[in-house]
Amino acid sequence: MKNHAAFIIRDGDKLLFVQRAATKKSLPNIWAFPSGTIEEGERAEETAAREAKEELAVDVAVEGVIAVAALEELGARLHFVVCRMTRRTPIVADPGEIQAFRWMTLPDFFAEFSDDEIGHGLIWLRAVPAVWQGYFKRNLSAAENKKKIQEA
Repeated sequence: MKNHAAFIIRDGDKLLFVQRAATKKSLPNIWAFPSGTIEEGERAEETAAREAKEELAVDVAVEGVIAVAALEELGARLHFVVCRMTRRTPIVADPGEIQAFRWMTLPDFFAEFSDDEIGHGLIWLRAVPAVWQGYFKRNLSAAENKKKIQEA
């Protein structure tokens, strides 16, 4: 099985979703998290940082891996890496990989897109909400508390 990193770039409760290029051989036009193949000797976190720069021209700080899904139908293992942007605004830096992007909450994304329109990793996350609900609830609460303290 090949290892891939899906990097979940967050800004508060919004996540960055990308639409894969129409010219991609695998899953063209599908909405997904940005992702990339983990190269030999590389960790998923390093892949996320490298690919974020290559595909979206942003620097990210990795917060952690929240899950690893074995996607047998693709012969791939997908590592979900949560990141936050530390510098720059995302752009479509590589149109051969990405044609568009949107910031959305995960529940809004799932409400708008069917399984036919999204990548296998997001289909897996939709089916296993405990993976993401707990993580984002904990981390958003911590961010909200920090903001309240700063405002006081």
